[in-house]
Amino acid sequence: MKTRAPVRQQCDCKRVLSVDDNDYNQMIVSRMLSKLGFEVVKAYNGAEACSILESIEESIFSKCLKRNCCCFTLIMTDLHMPIMNGLDLIKKVRQFPEDIGILPIILLSASDEKEQIDEGFKSGMNDFIVKPFSEDTIK
Repeated sequence: MKTRAPVRQQCDCKRVLSVDDNDYNQMIVSRMLSKLGFEVVKAYNGAEACSILESIEESIFSKCLKRNCCCFTLIMTDLHMPIMNGLDLIKKVRQFPEDIGILPIILLSASDEKEQIDEGFKSGMNDFIVKPFSEDTIK
């Protein structure tokens, strides 16, 4: 049984939090998203991503001033990372206050094992993409 996390009302921010411990993967995701008009903020593990999300009120990121704006449109996270993996990040984000806690989250993995996908949906992800992927996949 798949359970999808709620999706928030869209704001005008075009900023994605990309979470991956691999520099090459960060570069590829950044290039793809930049071509689509997104600003990309990078974190190299789930704990670093949580720190960025926790500091939004004091951050340099500007809000679009629409209701429920939290500066980010989406979180894209790798599954396997040191310190805090993608599943633990998703669970943690879902505990944040509503504006952040309902951000759409896409889990990225080189594996398409059913158990991982099911666990991702149970954790609160919105979608799953198998790496490598093309720009068309994220449009």
